Amino acid sequence: MTRFGSFGKPAMGFMALAVAAFVAGCGGGSDDQSQANARSDTFSAAAAPTVGTEQSFAVLGGQTVTNTGPSVITGNLGVSPGTAITGFPPGEVIGETHAADAVALQAQADTTILYDDLASQPCTSDVTGQDLGGMTLVPGVYCATSGLQLTGALTLNAGDDPNAVWVFKAGSTLTTASNSSVLLTGGANPCNVYWQVTSSATVGTNTSFVGNIVALASIALQTGANLSGRALARNGAVTLDSNTINAPVCGGSSVSLDKTFSPAIISAGGVSKLTITFSNAGDTPASFTGAFIDSLPSGLTVVAGSLVTTCSETVTAGISLLSGWFIEGPSKVGLEAEGEIPANGSCTLTAKVTASAAGSYVNTLPAGALQTSNGSNADPAEATLTVN
Repeated sequence: MTRFGSFGKPAMGFMALAVAAFVAGCGGGSDDQSQANARSDTFSAAAAPTVGTEQSFAVLGGQTVTNTGPSVITGNLGVSPGTAITGFPPGEVIGETHAADAVALQAQADTTILYDDLASQPCTSDVTGQDLGGMTLVPGVYCATSGLQLTGALTLNAGDDPNAVWVFKAGSTLTTASNSSVLLTGGANPCNVYWQVTSSATVGTNTSFVGNIVALASIALQTGANLSGRALARNGAVTLDSNTINAPVCGGSSVSLDKTFSPAIISAGGVSKLTITFSNAGDTPASFTGAFIDSLPSGLTVVAGSLVTTCSETVTAGISLLSGWFIEGPSKVGLEAEGEIPANGSCTLTAKVTASAAGSYVNTLPAGALQTSNGSNADPAEATLTVN
């Protein structure tokens, strides 16, 4: 599978932001940790890691996802290889839910690649034994041979570099105290903040946290904690309690989605054509980097064998190479990660659908449902089929 950097290229060094101060344990210097320090031990910086289908997920567990209270997740929710997702409702998911299916399995595989990419990045600063609270950090790879601790506010200053990247590598756990925060300044982007955790991560009560948490074991967001980023647990559980989690749309995407039913009103047992249009405003073709799946609302079914697409890499003698790569089930349609959307153009996926019961069937594709080499769809696509 082709994978792509979150901003397409590594962040460059910060020559304009020289070392403002060293903190204790990293080359000597001040013992006063209460002072915020603009920190960079070398002029090299972190590289944007390769990312894949995990980017469509706000929460992804390895064994279980459990929720207590009115959590709101913007982005997909999933678990694999475990199967249990509990607490929704009262929790709300503005996106899709995938429990031990092919989408969650692929997202976990991509999470492993992301984790290994982050783990392989060379350290630019050693923060072992230091509390990140009170620091102001420029882009870089910040490593602790033991756990990472945040008490209070951590400020990340991008210095007006839109490609600035931070990678935090915890040798064991990541833990925040209650009411802690991560603050972004200088144009810093939550898409480019990564926390690679060798063990488990705990985000404390009422903490406002930023970044992509990629943990080998489990992730717990305690009561009232908020996350602008992603909680991706490879092997363990994700535990939520009255949290707000927003997965930002990353990458300056040139692609978008639209969908329609034609006709939009049918009689029970009738047939309508669902058309999903993939558009690409970029000057280069947008190659699919993950499987695209549209899960239909309950009661709406696909007419077997009705899928047709124009989203192929090559057409030989009028035969689309995607003819064997359809994803089709009684209540879903999609494409495997092999097609492409032409530069400054569009392509479509169509299928016939039907419903035996009267009602209003709202079919929604969330932001991030389409993953390509040119980014993902920033806006959802929605269409309604009325059955009389």
